[in-house]
Amino acid sequence: MSSLPEPVNLDTIANNLADAVFLVDRETKVVWLNQVAEEFFHASFQKARGEKIAELTAITKLEELLGDVFEQQTALKCSYEEASVKVKRLDQRYFFKIAINPVFHQEKLWGALVQLTDVTRFHEMEKIKTDFVSIVSHEFRTPLTTIIVGVEMLKEGMLGDLTPRGKEVLEAIGADCERLNRLIDNLMELSRIESGTIYVEAEPTDVNDLVQEAVRPLKIQSDKQDIELITDLPPELPPVAADFNKAVWVLANLVGNAMRYTDPGGTITVRVRQRGKRLFFSVEDTGSGIPKEHQDKIFRKYVQVSGPGRKGAGGVGLGLAIAKDIVMAHGGEIWVDSEVGKGTTFTFTFPVYMGNESVTLPEAETEGG
Repeated sequence: MSSLPEPVNLDTIANNLADAVFLVDRETKVVWLNQVAEEFFHASFQKARGEKIAELTAITKLEELLGDVFEQQTALKCSYEEASVKVKRLDQRYFFKIAINPVFHQEKLWGALVQLTDVTRFHEMEKIKTDFVSIVSHEFRTPLTTIIVGVEMLKEGMLGDLTPRGKEVLEAIGADCERLNRLIDNLMELSRIESGTIYVEAEPTDVNDLVQEAVRPLKIQSDKQDIELITDLPPELPPVAADFNKAVWVLANLVGNAMRYTDPGGTITVRVRQRGKRLFFSVEDTGSGIPKEHQDKIFRKYVQVSGPGRKGAGGVGLGLAIAKDIVMAHGGEIWVDSEVGKGTTFTFTFPVYMGNESVTLPEAETEGG
């Protein structure tokens, strides 16, 4: 086995990496950094040593992520979106994926190795894709509207009588048009979210009104499918700080998903509970459940869970991704608990309304020096 050439050592290898790499102690203070980190953050080793990494890089998210790693004493485990950050340098925007691994000395946690991988090119490609989706969605809207109007005219007999078979085919066409319409709405909503142009106006919102508006259009559908749709709200709940229409969309989307996985005779319960300064909204069904291996993926774009319990044609896996973005824009969280064969519960939180406020979708942007 050949050894490294004499001039080559670990510092030389680290300085030839494309990523910015830091070594920090338990107090998140920089102990060492490679040349790429020095050049990008304009910090020499002498200047950087002893400074907290979040202050040196102006990436405040690092403090929280390092805290999680130190608490769990395991490598950073979170989604691509949660481990990504946007950094601004001299009017240029860069995107980095954060990786953090704990460092142990004599079997005791000593610090962590922080690696920032430049993924700017991938984000630029994602923006191109988002712009394309937005343009195509707009182009689809006009001809689809014409088709929907034509179907309605035929159904109302404005163009002559139809045979029973003709009416059956027309109903199928109308249902597919509605499905395409919902898909276009989802694609356009996703494009707005990803472009950062969506605004969430948090206003005092009556919880009972919110829930009733979300379940009302689905009640007829649940009755047809012999599924009991229950609302469980305690009296005198405080208002939430929420954008009414977007909050209704999230709740209705979760109930609609539950109906696709619940058999006739089953139950869907929409429940709201207060815990401190947050309200917890949950949609609990007695459906087929979600396999454990899929539960961490379902909030990602274009991910669907197929199985024997699914009924009817679904979308393309955008609903839960959009729901997560909207909930997070309100300062809330969303998660799932499920057991195959027993059912699924989706839960999300909204803050109790505390005064006049408005929020926008966070971009995780960091302004640097």
